Amino acid sequence: MTTPDRVLTVVANAPYEVRQIPGKGFGCFAVKDLKRGNRILTDDPLLIVPVGEYYLKDVEEAFQKLSPAEQALYFTLHSAHGQDPAKWPAKVHPSVSPMERLRILEQHHARIGKEPSLISIFQTNAMEHARGAAIFPYAARFNHSCNPNACFAWNNAIQKETIHAAADIKAGEEITVSYGDIKYDRDTRRWTLKHYGFECDCPACSGDVTNLNSWAGKSEERRFRMRELDEETHTLRGRNLEAGARTEGFLAKLLEFAKLLIEERDHTIHLANIYVDIALICERQGNLVIAKATAEKALRVKLDCHGPDFPDLKNYTGVVRRIKKKIEAEKKAPGKSMQRETTEANGIV
Repeated sequence: MTTPDRVLTVVANAPYEVRQIPGKGFGCFAVKDLKRGNRILTDDPLLIVPVGEYYLKDVEEAFQKLSPAEQALYFTLHSAHGQDPAKWPAKVHPSVSPMERLRILEQHHARIGKEPSLISIFQTNAMEHARGAAIFPYAARFNHSCNPNACFAWNNAIQKETIHAAADIKAGEEITVSYGDIKYDRDTRRWTLKHYGFECDCPACSGDVTNLNSWAGKSEERRFRMRELDEETHTLRGRNLEAGARTEGFLAKLLEFAKLLIEERDHTIHLANIYVDIALICERQGNLVIAKATAEKALRVKLDCHGPDFPDLKNYTGVVRRIKKKIEAEKKAPGKSMQRETTEANGIV
């Protein structure tokens, strides 16, 4: 996000340009057609605060390490200051510890202050980085949508923040990323985005959520169901996937989760992780053709949203290779009909 009174530049040879949007400041627009998976940006951190619970002193310490040109660049970024104090809680509960109280008050005063400040700019633009957060001056230019067409991630292998197209993007179309969780309902999204100083007007937010025939209504239903599925499945995923594989109905819930993500146009790491869990369960159950199909889908999504140089990509390629080897071994000593299993795989989400 950027202030409307600044002259903005983009990185050299970028496939987008920064344009002014009437009433909304600036946004990043594709200058050519982009395909899903295209890398749009790699960005170096300008300022890093290595702790998650940051204070003014932490931001000041990091800011003082910047050159004058870098400090000037920092202050071109959007600041969500000048907000109405009446729209925020007026008191901090007495049970809150003194240090936490200080943190809350520092950020609150920055938010309602009349001028941009180190903290107001940091809390408006910071992205996760290791155990803390960082400012990426060009990645911060991309506006939010609750149904974005791009996604961002920190790539530790190249030490850069990356943005990839999560959908095909036409020349002239705004490139957007999501600042929040795909599962949030509209009220929760509005509360989250309030911290950035704006209210989202994307179709999922501006439409009538009570009309189940509208995009907003369907989106609200999908996100509600995803929260239910996440609550029902998250403790049986990851290291506990073996237990999940033995749980009746668990695989069906993951398949439903993947279907909802696709319907919500979420082609990000969330979908990749659901797919790889489906693949691992099918592998455990001996459904190798289905396992291969979903493992390859997981790998494709992973490549699209993180790129071929992402550190943990080998985990996804390893699953695909292992399953392929098992299929080759089964062809030499066939058990279950591979033709029947291939038919089942064609029906997967």
